[in-house]
Amino acid sequence: MVNLEKWDDRPVEEANLFNPPFLCALTHEFLKDYMKTQANGAPLTVLVIALTATLHRPSRDRLPNRTVTPLYAWLQSNEDLLIGFAERTKNIVPYVKEAILFGMATNTLKVGRGHSLLVGETKAMFPKAFINTTTTEMKAIIDRTKFMGRWLSNSGSEVSVAAAWGVKP
Repeated sequence: MVNLEKWDDRPVEEANLFNPPFLCALTHEFLKDYMKTQANGAPLTVLVIALTATLHRPSRDRLPNRTVTPLYAWLQSNEDLLIGFAERTKNIVPYVKEAILFGMATNTLKVGRGHSLLVGETKAMFPKAFINTTTTEMKAIIDRTKFMGRWLSNSGSEVSVAAAWGVKP
């Protein structure tokens, strides 16, 4: 497991991309779309897989555009993206934990049954003004995270999704 440095000692890029409010807002966006078909929330493992894929530009750029694309067929066609995926997933977990703690403290996220996450009463979103003025890459990260919520919610059980990505729940 990666040990996180004190906040002030983190590299600027790391602090910007993996800061708790940003990852919490991405998590909230993911959960909103995931919960449209899975009202009991998203398993933590599935969330981590989604964030790992969307924050990794090569993976994000090759995600399909439609949720009707079968996950398993897409992974077979893009199996080179699985190289190092489990390690990237392992490395992002401490940042996701920070984001979840932030989300719980702000009532943006809440825990469901088992280790599922649900949206909380407080909304966390990216305002339209932010979306209109941010970078193309940031827009892609947000859009693809929402897509992953819709796509993974219909892709099978937590165990089968994790196995397909080469991750242990």
